Parts: sequence; C-alpha cells; structure tokens
Amino acid sequence: MNPDEIKIGHCYSMTPIKGRRTIARVTKLFRISALAAYETESLELNPVVVRFVWRHAAYPTGWSTRQQQLLLDAFALAAENEVACT
Repeated sequence: MNPDEIKIGHCYSMTPIKGRRTIARVTKLFRISALAAYETESLELNPVVVRFVWRHAAYPTGWSTRQQQLLLDAFALAAENEVACT
C-alpha cells in the first residue's frame, strides 16, 4: 500500500507471518525526532511512526493488549489492503 493511504482508526490485512494472517488497527500516527550525525555534518530526520494493535485474522475477537509500532514505510510495505474493523 502507499503510505498516504494509512489512516487512524482503519484496519489493514498484513503480510502473513509464519503462515498466520494478522489484522492491524491503527491507533496513532506521529512523528519522532531523530538525529543522525556524520563527522561534522548532522541531519535531522522526522520519520512518521504508526502505532497499532493487532489480532489474528482467524480469531476475530480480542485485540492485542499491548500496542506495537513501526515506521510508516515499513507498515505500508507489510499492509496488503484495508479491511473492516469487525
């Protein structure tokens, strides 16, 4: 998916991990500040982070109790398509 298609409150079917398909519900999108330095030059980066809860697609009840987070680009790469949050 494209990173600009990821929205708060929406659910996404994720690439299967060890044969298990998961559904992720986005709870927050935010920027973090990071500083990368190379000798005398420094570069400030502000990547967007996606915070989400997840559940196994085969078991439609029970979202994870702990939130996970990924960089927006990594989340968009793993998200296959938008699905209903049932």
